[in-house]
Amino acid sequence: MSDKHLIVEGLSIEFGGQTVVRDVSFTLAPGKTLALVGESGSGKSVTARSLIGLAGAGARVTARTLSYGGQDLLGLSERGWRGLRGKGIGFVLQDALVSLDPLRPVGKEILEVLTTHQWGDRRSRAERVIELLDKVGVPEPELRARQRPDQLSGGLRQRALIASALALSPGLVIADEPTTALDATVQAQILQVLQEIKARGDSLLIISHDLAVVAQLADEVLVLRHGVVVEQGPMQQVLRTPSHPYTQALLDAVPAEHARGTRLSSHNSGQVVQPRPGADSPVLLKASGLGKRYIGPDQQSRQVVDDVSFELRAGRTLGIVGESGSGKTTVARIVLGLLEPDTGHVQFLGHAWAGAGADRVAEKDRRVHRRDISVIYQDPLSSFDPRWSIGQILADALDVAGVAASQQPARIRELLEQVRLP
Repeated sequence: MSDKHLIVEGLSIEFGGQTVVRDVSFTLAPGKTLALVGESGSGKSVTARSLIGLAGAGARVTARTLSYGGQDLLGLSERGWRGLRGKGIGFVLQDALVSLDPLRPVGKEILEVLTTHQWGDRRSRAERVIELLDKVGVPEPELRARQRPDQLSGGLRQRALIASALALSPGLVIADEPTTALDATVQAQILQVLQEIKARGDSLLIISHDLAVVAQLADEVLVLRHGVVVEQGPMQQVLRTPSHPYTQALLDAVPAEHARGTRLSSHNSGQVVQPRPGADSPVLLKASGLGKRYIGPDQQSRQVVDDVSFELRAGRTLGIVGESGSGKTTVARIVLGLLEPDTGHVQFLGHAWAGAGADRVAEKDRRVHRRDISVIYQDPLSSFDPRWSIGQILADALDVAGVAASQQPARIRELLEQVRLP
């Protein structure tokens, strides 16, 4: 076989005696793309991570064959993995915020890949960083290279990760949800970059819930359920004429016209849509003339939110859309009372909630209504205390909500069932 074939035979992964991936086999040839699909928790990400020696602490990885380019990966030392990661195999992690060093600019993150593998000289490395950021659609790449991850939007962080994975033009790129945080315009650009990987004869292994992305990139699709392969074959066959009921259920759950951004699930929620209140329902949230400016690393002031106004009535849903870096999250943080605006003000439940200057609201004045407003963050992993179990995290939230300790176990089970966490 070619020097760059990835061969996986009988891959199994265990944690604490529990098997989470069982007997997975596939071969990925140069110039081809394999897509791993399945519901959350099906074993896709841990399968991909095992291919670069990052299955996780306590993982036991076994296989009849696990090799890339004729090299046995099972017997690889940590030094050997460091030599392979980045240069031979590039990896785009799913959680951009926790995957990037929060204490240094993203440009240095990309530069480290080049420096570790002694690519070029100092000047050419610096030029390569800017070239890569520009290639993946990062605006003002010279400025963004000097910013830390927390100063970038989720989409910009995702693009920085992709740039880092592509820095040394590896023969195999593993991309875990590479387009999750990207708007449609940038997604098209990233898909073109990924197509170029195939065009130059290299391999691509993608994990995606977005069937439109899978259909555009994949040559072969592998469907996982509970860590077991239930179907595998050419993309056209699997997506158009699936043979396994589980695959058919996944496809039925995601109508083609709504595929982008919809997470795969074989479950029908059975939820009955209730009639919406009319336009005369009470206003719960009102924002008026919101504005926010930031000082960049170049000491230039940039307007990121300018004169934004809206209102949200009871029983209604308001969608805020825009490209990555357009100010959506900044507006959300102002509305939550987590960030002070430079201009404008926010009212919540008829009370002053946030404002600039004389309209500024102290947190102690918001506290009485804090439990009435909540948020689902963009980066789940970075939102949780890694030292706490999921039960402890939910119990903490229930404490704040005033739920008695005796009632919390039942409520936690109910919440987990609602989001289908077995």
